[in-house]
Amino acid sequence: MDQNPPPVQTRSLAVNAAFLKDIKDDNRELKSLLDKIHPMTEHPQTAVNHWPEFIQCLADLRDQLALHFSLEEAYGYFEEAIQTAPQLSLLAQQLRSQHTALFEQIRELAEQSLEVPGDSPEQATKFLHKFQFFRQAFESHEEAELKLILDAFEEDLGGGD
Repeated sequence: MDQNPPPVQTRSLAVNAAFLKDIKDDNRELKSLLDKIHPMTEHPQTAVNHWPEFIQCLADLRDQLALHFSLEEAYGYFEEAIQTAPQLSLLAQQLRSQHTALFEQIRELAEQSLEVPGDSPEQATKFLHKFQFFRQAFESHEEAELKLILDAFEEDLGGGD
């Protein structure tokens, strides 16, 4: 009869250095764009006064989100989270599935912004409400992704017991 205890299984969440640099650069650019857009959306008249710049910012945001979502999926942090903490796989799948809908929303907003007259506070107000709805959905999504990653790290470190 073998008296040796079973080997301790360890898991580790691999951290890809290229991923970290790319995602850091992406997050910096994304935050910069959102910070640039925010004051333009605080008041309809401000948006109207800066409408051409706002339209360009939405186009830039659309392009940045395409990169942002593709980086998240290409570098596979979802897979790492799932492998490290399989109970998180359903949440990871739900978050990944949101990428398409969020990208479609910003793509449509970027296109619709071209149709809004730059001198109409009323139409700008309606459009800004749509944009705020998108921004809230995107920020909630990003918070949920961060929580998923932190939960996976916690599981990896043994704090999830």
